[in-house]
Amino acid sequence: MNYEKKPDTKAFIKIGLLAGLFFCFFFGIASTFLYDLHAALIMAPISGLIFGLFMGLMLYFFSKSKKVNDQTKLEGVNETDIVYAGASNHFIKREAVGGKLYLLNDRLVFKSHSLNIQNHTLSIQIDNINEVSFFSPLGIVKNGLQLTLKDGAIEKFVVNNRNIWKQHIEQFIQ
Repeated sequence: MNYEKKPDTKAFIKIGLLAGLFFCFFFGIASTFLYDLHAALIMAPISGLIFGLFMGLMLYFFSKSKKVNDQTKLEGVNETDIVYAGASNHFIKREAVGGKLYLLNDRLVFKSHSLNIQNHTLSIQIDNINEVSFFSPLGIVKNGLQLTLKDGAIEKFVVNNRNIWKQHIEQFIQ
């Protein structure tokens, strides 16, 4: 059993660094409108670093929250039945709904936490999955997992360790 019990620290560091780069870029552009170019070159890296670290820490503590873990726990499923699990976002329309993704022997289950607009639980039978592929949300970060179902529907998730997810799922669909 390869059940991901603890948040992936490397993934949180990577997300924190990416958030820092995003905020650095964002504050750099905003600072050029608010200040002169010289001040913008100083303000952007400092603001980006501070907000990037803040966002990374907030994400880390959020994912370790007992409340979030309780809300995303599967009822009626023994831990021994879980092949692999981890934090995930499921795309519904334009919202990336946060929650947890579980791979069981016969199905894939996503369960959202209550801090979303579109709370839901999604269950996909393994024998209904036609193909597992990758995508990059916003064309930047390589953490998207795409499932093409036999009826042609596409379900998209953002996960850590998408290669491991793909390997595990493909073991069951082949």
